[in-house]
Amino acid sequence: MERSERPASVETFEHTADVGLVVRAATLEALFAGAADGLVALTIDPAGLRDDEHERVSITAADRAALLVAWLNEIVYLLDTRGFLPRRCRIVEVTDTTLTAELAGDIVDRTRHDVRRMVKAATYHGLSLVQTGAGWEARVILDL
Repeated sequence: MERSERPASVETFEHTADVGLVVRAATLEALFAGAADGLVALTIDPAGLRDDEHERVSITAADRAALLVAWLNEIVYLLDTRGFLPRRCRIVEVTDTTLTAELAGDIVDRTRHDVRRMVKAATYHGLSLVQTGAGWEARVILDL
């Protein structure tokens, strides 16, 4: 994913039959981009993705944490409906309740891509998004 600042750190954790993401970043923009990176990496080997296809995404939600869930679910929706996954994303704007991003990616082709697992949705279970002394930290559980 394309970023001008230090990239986010992304970790996973197991949760029953699901998987969780912990994302830490200096800025909210980097956190949302890092969450997208984490979702893509769980789904497919991102090294095999091209960036020929483009999408512009605008979403709204009640608060920042809900915005994170909506953002990840929008990426799942693009995969489910168009077969599209982003290789690069640029967060154009993020507020407490809105996000606009430009995505460049690829249409998943099982003959070219190593599909690891399919994510059904980001969930609200155990969801948190907080500002820390070092920036931002989010925890979100993904339903497989």
